[in-house]
Amino acid sequence: MNYDWDFSVFVHYIPAFKRAIWITIKLSVYSSFWGTIIGVFLGVIYRVKPLNYILLPINDILRAIPVLVLMFFFYYFPYVEIFNLDKAPSSFFCATLALTLAQAVFTADVVRAAIDGVSNNTILGAQALGLKQRNIWHHIILPDVFRQILPTMIAFYIGNVRLSSLASVIGTEDSVYVAKIAITQNFRSLEAWIIVALIYIALVLPLSSFSRFLEKSKWLKRRS
Repeated sequence: MNYDWDFSVFVHYIPAFKRAIWITIKLSVYSSFWGTIIGVFLGVIYRVKPLNYILLPINDILRAIPVLVLMFFFYYFPYVEIFNLDKAPSSFFCATLALTLAQAVFTADVVRAAIDGVSNNTILGAQALGLKQRNIWHHIILPDVFRQILPTMIAFYIGNVRLSSLASVIGTEDSVYVAKIAITQNFRSLEAWIIVALIYIALVLPLSSFSRFLEKSKWLKRRS
């Protein structure tokens, strides 16, 4: 049984795929960056009592919601009617917002657990030496937390690259969106999805390689 492979029909879509790859990169970078910043802040806040009794259940609820559902929520939310805007945010903005929220709530939980995992004996030793709380956070707690969460965060970033493909469902013109358009015009589904798969492999492999490098790093394994 022979299959008539034909990738030549996608030559005309090369400019569209180039723009789509850039959109995928922006989705991944924006959501990873802001999700990390917000998540680290929340992770510290979650350790403050009694705020943690209120915020942690909310965090767990948000973690339970699929990213695709978050995208639908932000995309179909009545911004114009409620906030009296001229027009609703773009699908790119809504997708970025959903990915950022998903990144933030997972990051917050990881950061909270990492802070709790810092050696209490090390902190007590620093206090015995007369270090101020600010210096303890700067020189002991934060470096240790960073080493603990970095491999997990890279895994999240890889997940963001892959999850960005869901943005095509709400009309974001990423690689999957372009592939769908090409399929409707040329009926070459298998070739289209192979191209998309190769694009994501090219985007994810550098992050995966960096993650493997970190696993062997003495700096990462060191503890304060």
